[in-house]
Amino acid sequence: MTAFLAIAAVLGAASPAVASAADDGQWWYDAYGVADVHAEGWTGKGVKIAVVDTQINPDLPDFQGADLTVADGSACVGKDPSTSVASAGAQHGSTVTAMLIGNGTGVAGTKGIVPDASVMFYGVGATADCDPLPEVAESKLTPIMWMVKRALDDGADIVSVSMVEGDATLPGDLVLAEAAAKKVPVVAGNPNDVFKEGLNPAGLNTVVGVSAVDSEQKLPMGALGVENQVAFTTVVTPGVNIATIGDGSDSGSWDVSGRATGSSLATPLVAGILAAAKQKYPDATGNQLIQSLTRNTGSEDHAVQYSESDGFGYGVASLRHTLSKDPTQYEDVNPLLEKGIGPTQEDIDEAAAALAPPPATDQPSPEGIAAFLPVIIGIAVGVLVLIVVGVVVAVVLVRRGNRSRQANP
Repeated sequence: MTAFLAIAAVLGAASPAVASAADDGQWWYDAYGVADVHAEGWTGKGVKIAVVDTQINPDLPDFQGADLTVADGSACVGKDPSTSVASAGAQHGSTVTAMLIGNGTGVAGTKGIVPDASVMFYGVGATADCDPLPEVAESKLTPIMWMVKRALDDGADIVSVSMVEGDATLPGDLVLAEAAAKKVPVVAGNPNDVFKEGLNPAGLNTVVGVSAVDSEQKLPMGALGVENQVAFTTVVTPGVNIATIGDGSDSGSWDVSGRATGSSLATPLVAGILAAAKQKYPDATGNQLIQSLTRNTGSEDHAVQYSESDGFGYGVASLRHTLSKDPTQYEDVNPLLEKGIGPTQEDIDEAAAALAPPPATDQPSPEGIAAFLPVIIGIAVGVLVLIVVGVVVAVVLVRRGNRSRQANP
């Protein structure tokens, strides 16, 4: 069995392998049987995905005809969210976005997993040398969490973050608690080198933490020549030897394509799986979509299996297997609260309470009406007495009038 066919069996691909699948850097597309899923109508239409990354070039041919909007402003001073300069950051953001909604016409030939989804891109800027904007610094949020908060405020259905950072502040936890309370899945890439990179936001409670695997379902090598086994991974998905827009260098060009490996490239595929499932099952909550993602890994039905230490988590995320199950059968609870850091269920409950609409105050409550009941009864009795008196007076006057007419015919 070829390497491609090995992972195709796990991912549930319906189409046979083609000879160039592993050579053109788009092997994941055929392994997932994406074309067949699209033919069935599951293209992400109507689903709003927020992509939080460095920068993007929205004018690339990859995005012609796509529903792509770049949110105004970045989180860093002097960093525009969009640019025509082929910097490493802009190539990165453009590539992960194309893996969601690319049309296949660009230099890398990237076809999106959910090409009809609506994507809003939030350009953070390069976090390594980021001078946060005054409003970001005042919020105490990290640049990434600042953009996640903006995405939530803008009504995103799913948030995809192909970035890592080391800080995990309480306000950041509260942003994730808000996301969980709104039942918006946040998908984030794990570090590619646990010895050198930050663990967040992928390592925080409620977040779908994603790692990359190759076509033989193996984790790539990290530092010290060992597999990149990240604790508390949620799922793994293709992210090795993937075609990129540009060669990944700061002096790069938009006219060349490179190859890259990393969780950044695996992350949009998981976001795409959730988006396709949301389109097919619109009544499912974000919590239920995550439940389905974690329960329906691989191609065959199985009992839920999870390892917090082997780097695979619940297993290889599957587009077809996830789509085959109605998520509304699962509990409406975020299942990713076991990581030991980040928002707790109590935080989520408090966020949900804060988001709940206040009780109506324009009408008195039943208790308020009861308080005024004696007054209302008193007024009613008084009015009734006045009516009775008026009737008696009228009768007396009428009788007197009749007597007067009888005495003076």
